[in-house]
Amino acid sequence: MKKIFQLRKQRGLDAIIEDSFKFFKAHAKPILKIIWEQNRIILTGLVLSYFLYVYFYFGMLNQLFSFRNGVPSQNVEMFSSPYFSLVMLSLFIFSLIFTPRFFGAIVGYFRAYNEETGEVDIEQVKELVRNKFWGLIGLTLVIGIIAVLIMIGTSLILAGVTSILGDWGVFLFLVMFFSFMIYGILYFSLTYYVYFFEDIGIAEAIFKTKTYLKGRFWFSFGVLFIMGLIIALISSAVNAPVTIYIFIKMFWMVKNPEVTQYSGQGDFIVAIFSIISYLGQMILRILMIIAMTFLYFSLKEYHTGEGLIQKINQIGRKEDAEHI
Repeated sequence: MKKIFQLRKQRGLDAIIEDSFKFFKAHAKPILKIIWEQNRIILTGLVLSYFLYVYFYFGMLNQLFSFRNGVPSQNVEMFSSPYFSLVMLSLFIFSLIFTPRFFGAIVGYFRAYNEETGEVDIEQVKELVRNKFWGLIGLTLVIGIIAVLIMIGTSLILAGVTSILGDWGVFLFLVMFFSFMIYGILYFSLTYYVYFFEDIGIAEAIFKTKTYLKGRFWFSFGVLFIMGLIIALISSAVNAPVTIYIFIKMFWMVKNPEVTQYSGQGDFIVAIFSIISYLGQMILRILMIIAMTFLYFSLKEYHTGEGLIQKINQIGRKEDAEHI
């Protein structure tokens, strides 16, 4: 029997985490299918670019080992290789296109989810991905500009504090800075969901996020922290094969320096393991986005009671229908 999720309701921290895993288990396949169907070419280009990036990168590491063992400096010419620059550029472009479409497909799946039947309108999801694409890029650009301005202001303040208060002033400033950074990460992460679900402008979404976090910051931080910790633990298992292989290879290269004196080819095994790890991380990001979506609905319900009002209205309509 299909489990139907009520999205618009308040959830405690444990309920958000539990329902995130349940929703992921029940809907991961259709979500992945939508992501693949809408991004076949983009995703293929992204994975291929990442494969080549890792391959060239480890080729450069091999060259560095060779250089340190006395091979002439010509062997590090891959650092300025136009091929590597082209791969980095393609990786950036494919990531820039894929990331908002990836996010939009998952969050759009929630918007198209029918809480009465548990069905999802796939065409609505596709339309949402198309309509929100440029807005999500614009939001990312705005947040990036804000972050840069904050960093510049922070550097100027730090310089002033250092000259006036000395080391203690620097310590207090850094404590305040990291606290503000944590708040900013949570704040702007939530802004994406406010923007996507509420069909409002970028500026309005940024300001409205403050309303949802009012009185619920520590609760929201707890969700982000615990889900991040869980995903980090799972990620360590996903990354274990490539990490172990790289460690063993580096140890072997240090112990056998004479073998490293060659032209610095990449390593296909590292690249393949890295692709598997990369795709695993992508799937784990779906879980985090699901958790943040449940957090958004919980915060909105806490401040507006929209889901409760909707439920009462539905009960009222059913009662009226029975009396007719």
